[in-house]
Amino acid sequence: MTNFAHPVFLLICSLTVFANAYTDTIFQGQSVTASTTITSASNKFELGFFTRIEYSTTKSYVGVWYKRVSVQTVVWVANRDHPLTDSSAVLTIAADGNLAILEGRTYYLLSHISSSGNTSATLLDSGNLVLFDRRSGALLWRSFDYPSDTLLPGMKLGYDKRNGKKWSMLAWKSKEDPGPGGFSMELDPRTNEFFILKGFQKYWTSGVWKGQNFDLIPEMRANRMFAFNYVSNENEGYFTYSMKYPQVIGRLVLDISGQIQLHIWLEAIGEWNLFWDQPREQCDVYAYCGAFGTCNRSPIPFCKCFRGFQPKSVGDWDAGNTSGGCVRKVPLQCGNDSEVNGQKDQFLWVSNVRLPDNSIVLSQVRSVEDCESACFSNCSCSAYTYDGSDGCTIWSEDLLNVEQLKDDNTVGRDIYLKLAASEFISEGRDSRIKWWKWIVLPVAVPMMLVATISFFYCLWREKSQNKGEDLVLYDLGTSIGATNCKAHEAGKSHTSKTKEVDLPLFSFASAWELWKSGRGEDIKDPLLQDISSTNMLLRYLNIALLCVQESAADRPTMSNVVSMLSNDLVLLASPKQPAFPASRSVPDKNSSKKIGICSINDETISILEAR
Repeated sequence: MTNFAHPVFLLICSLTVFANAYTDTIFQGQSVTASTTITSASNKFELGFFTRIEYSTTKSYVGVWYKRVSVQTVVWVANRDHPLTDSSAVLTIAADGNLAILEGRTYYLLSHISSSGNTSATLLDSGNLVLFDRRSGALLWRSFDYPSDTLLPGMKLGYDKRNGKKWSMLAWKSKEDPGPGGFSMELDPRTNEFFILKGFQKYWTSGVWKGQNFDLIPEMRANRMFAFNYVSNENEGYFTYSMKYPQVIGRLVLDISGQIQLHIWLEAIGEWNLFWDQPREQCDVYAYCGAFGTCNRSPIPFCKCFRGFQPKSVGDWDAGNTSGGCVRKVPLQCGNDSEVNGQKDQFLWVSNVRLPDNSIVLSQVRSVEDCESACFSNCSCSAYTYDGSDGCTIWSEDLLNVEQLKDDNTVGRDIYLKLAASEFISEGRDSRIKWWKWIVLPVAVPMMLVATISFFYCLWREKSQNKGEDLVLYDLGTSIGATNCKAHEAGKSHTSKTKEVDLPLFSFASAWELWKSGRGEDIKDPLLQDISSTNMLLRYLNIALLCVQESAADRPTMSNVVSMLSNDLVLLASPKQPAFPASRSVPDKNSSKKIGICSINDETISILEAR
């Protein structure tokens, strides 16, 4: 838009004929004034001067709004940077054929075209204001190429590869001021996702296009009103949409708050209905937790640093400003031949997260071992993941926009974070499990529940004067005493308080009734009052119950169990009822049937029982 005085407009002012309010076109020699408008052919949109009187402002603008919507809703503004204060301003066509606003001795060019001078401007039913060459019929300029805060059906959000032009959105400054605001939205030609900028900083991203929707806007899928589309070819790359029902009025707007909002007009109640909006929560805001921070939607606080990292600024973090992110506690050994206690940098398994941004795909890597090796040998690589379909992906330097997802979220992925060896050694843990552990673990884990109870029971017996008393005051039907491998009668008398046994054993129906009733800590010795021992007990019980789930799909793999035990930050799923509830295959007290105790040593107890 150009701003300068021109003598030709003195002549235009004297010859101007007001445009008819019922036409859709401005011809040369005609103009739109503060008291006149033009309307699209089917009466859908209107163009003219508007003032936000409800906000006590006298500034006026040229814009396009809905004709049939009772609440004035402006969808395009011509002079956002130059509000008008002269009530005599007009919208007209200059002698050279360009569309312009004349205010006193100053005019603002809306178009910058070269033509024969014989042009006209028409407002289409799509809301698009277009400038034609009347002699050739060529389209010279259109308002859809210069969006403001609203993307109408048929408009493009993207870029033109041929001339470097991009179509972007720019929010209003405020409700009363349609000037350029603090938020803008553009399409990234490299990743095929659009993002919202707050100033020059990335504020939110849509995720990549998945065929029907962008990754982080699941609401776009299978809706009845809108048809969304993403186009990418040798000439253009853009997002657009259309209405499935032409009579429905819908619009996509970048709000002053930085949200992208999809609205539908409900004529029956005379209001705009919000269909969906993004970002909706703090975790939806781009890099809300900064570098190497993970965002958790609940519970509060929202942000955590990865294990091995700490807030870059503790003061900012405590004050609620987490955008500064986290930094490593211990530098990596990468690029340094020295080792820590014979150990090099290692990888920490982090489960069920939304993958960080700015990933690098290594298409030539064909196995998880090679993927780990590629990241390990690259000093700038912070993490990697490997998927059978997507292959090897690594991240260089900072990890941004990571979200810790819930257990039932199906889009979660696992990543392997590179940490200094000391992060594992300091806690007595080594993430690189030796081969012999993979043989021992399948045997050891099913016994974890018994071992945990045994540990706390032994502590309890040292102070208890009531030798042989059960740790709980009830038994749900299974009591097994085993000091050797001899068979015994199942019908022998037993009570909830079994006397003179070295170690009472509890039925699965009993680390389940306690667990689901929130009394898992009841088996802990009263002397152990510190919170850490309680948390450790409950975590081990949780893992043990997961290992004996009825469905194999609900049971963790051995590699996952190792990570659960070695990494307190790994979130645990809530166990369902285990495979051995009280209602299944519980021996009848009065039965004379013999039960074979099938252990072959005095250290384990096994029963063969049909499931």
